[in-house]
Amino acid sequence: MIEPCGIRRVLRNRSAATALVLLGLAGGIAGVLAFTAPSAPPPAQQTPPLAPFASAEPDTYTGPTAAPGLRPNMLAIPGIGLTVGLVDEGHDDSGYLVVPHASKAARYTGSAAVCAATGSTLLAGHVNFPDGSPAPMASLVRATKGMPLFVSDNSGVTCRYKIIGLESLAKTSLPADATATEGPPVIRVVTCDLASPFVAVAGQDQFANNIVATAIPWP
Repeated sequence: MIEPCGIRRVLRNRSAATALVLLGLAGGIAGVLAFTAPSAPPPAQQTPPLAPFASAEPDTYTGPTAAPGLRPNMLAIPGIGLTVGLVDEGHDDSGYLVVPHASKAARYTGSAAVCAATGSTLLAGHVNFPDGSPAPMASLVRATKGMPLFVSDNSGVTCRYKIIGLESLAKTSLPADATATEGPPVIRVVTCDLASPFVAVAGQDQFANNIVATAIPWP
């Protein structure tokens, strides 16, 4: 766990099902993106194993790259059948991130805007519904290197990105620049890793790891 220096903000949703802890550090932000869950693990699901990849590896995606027709405020990764609405969310009076129902995903308002020319856009959503069934974000585990990712902003403008990284990170290992509003443009899409152990993190029973997909603009 990185020791806090500066402002400490803890973010959780209205039903205490998701918590995002950000620790302010000089030169950037590092933190914990913790998706809490019920007191017992959800039902077992047939989840494909994560095949992590990094930006230095060659692209493996060979499918279509054309942009789909999206309504305003949408995230789509057609290669894995993921389409979900985006809701801008900050934090409540207690400092907890407000995360929408598992049918949608949140764009953290402390990060860069969707389609921003600079900075990191943080998108996060639940991996499953309260009954344990997979939510749209559960398909993130199937992303491959070079797969296109599309987001649309408030006005309906659609921007295309390319996924360059996929990894499973401990809840204490959110990338340091995950909410940076300056620097190269990047999108990070985060959900829980269903294959990780179900343990206590920050006082809540939850999956130990997050799946984090990293994407960069693709003209």
